[in-house]
Amino acid sequence: MDAPRWSALLTGWRAGNGPLYDLLAEAMRAGIRNGQLSPAEPLPAERALAGLLGISRSTVVAAYDLLEGGGWITRKRGSGTRVAAGAPRGANVLALRTPSVLAQGGKEFDFTIAVPLLHDAQRQKMREAALDAFEESLYYPLGLPDLRALLAEIYTQGGLPTTPEMVLITSGAQGAISLLANVFLRPRDRVLLETPTYFGAIDAFRAVGAETVGVPVTVQGVEAEAFAQAVQQHSPRLAFLTPTFQNPTGTVMPERARQRIAVTIADANLPTIEDDTLIDLGFEVEAPPRIATFAPDAPIFNVGSLSKLYWAGLRVGWVRVPVAHAGPVGQARTLSDFGSSLPGQHIALKLLQDLPRLRQQRREAVTVARDLLTELLCLHLPEWRFTVPGGGQFLWVELPTRQTSAFTLCAARYGVRLFPGASMGVDTLPDSFLRLPFTLDPARLPEAVLRLKAAWDEFQLRQGRERLA
Repeated sequence: MDAPRWSALLTGWRAGNGPLYDLLAEAMRAGIRNGQLSPAEPLPAERALAGLLGISRSTVVAAYDLLEGGGWITRKRGSGTRVAAGAPRGANVLALRTPSVLAQGGKEFDFTIAVPLLHDAQRQKMREAALDAFEESLYYPLGLPDLRALLAEIYTQGGLPTTPEMVLITSGAQGAISLLANVFLRPRDRVLLETPTYFGAIDAFRAVGAETVGVPVTVQGVEAEAFAQAVQQHSPRLAFLTPTFQNPTGTVMPERARQRIAVTIADANLPTIEDDTLIDLGFEVEAPPRIATFAPDAPIFNVGSLSKLYWAGLRVGWVRVPVAHAGPVGQARTLSDFGSSLPGQHIALKLLQDLPRLRQQRREAVTVARDLLTELLCLHLPEWRFTVPGGGQFLWVELPTRQTSAFTLCAARYGVRLFPGASMGVDTLPDSFLRLPFTLDPARLPEAVLRLKAAWDEFQLRQGRERLA
């Protein structure tokens, strides 16, 4: 059973009224209707699903009985339980790893995404900047010219000479990644990624039918030799790397490794996305030069965003495109949606004009939350292991279990939303990890960790009972 996939598919299945077996059956019907479960697809064994969901086997049996009676599934001795070939269903839907429903209001603690806090002064600043958009009489498919020029200047000052024509504005970093996936990939093409890595990139590449190939992340990021070997062995059409404060591990690739990887990219003429979204969030560690600085003529596309530095709701990102590719990528950007929101771009322009101060404010806020979260975890959950990162906004936490996906469902009953680390693996990743962002309001963190502790105690108790059964 693919535990991370099933935990994501059945997230929130208990919501509603009625017996648990009825709620579980309805959640599985929904998965069949929307195409996430395909005809003839095997379903988990009753005992395995019960263990994942923290319910009795009899509840799963009753749910399967309902589904079988309604013609949704079939059961056959020797071949297990499967989705019925004639079950009602919609179009095939990619089983997304990216959370599509976020916690609402203040009742839940959401650790599935990293969203910076927004204060009243920041809101007022955005309101004032947004008014400038109403002076425009046009829209800009490639982005607001002044914003493109400012970003080009920022890249140039950072050691990567850039002209405004090389910068395209997108709907967040995710928009840039999806844009490049659609430009460079076709079904069955191979794309090289770190593993674990950002789930949104995995989804974007698989959405266009590409095959994802993982290169393991070590304590110093992806190793240059391993990357070169993977390029030679798999002949990928695209690569995706986050060398600075890697998501989710927080590792930083050393400068020497960046130089060697740049040579590999240039020699193979391999289009590569260098994700810079966390580059400004260094606390104790200064980021080495970007990979692209060591191969300025190579097809390296640098992606950035304000989502991690300021506010995710802006949905303003960008991509620095090498001159040789500016034409086709710009054309694809134009055809995608004729450009991003002008109010958002005017806000971004205003904010980035004071980038040093913006960086410092964000670093200070995230450092406070990081230190508090690590302190609380050490106090209440000392058996959870992690390395405190020198930047970024995530803890990569290893739990003493191989059933972390099941624990996330247990934690949901305590009002804590978690993302199983195994879902960030390109290949098989042990189901022992959680990605915990330290972006929650520090005032709420003590209660969040206490709930995690209560959920963990219940989960361990249940695991102990199962071992004795």
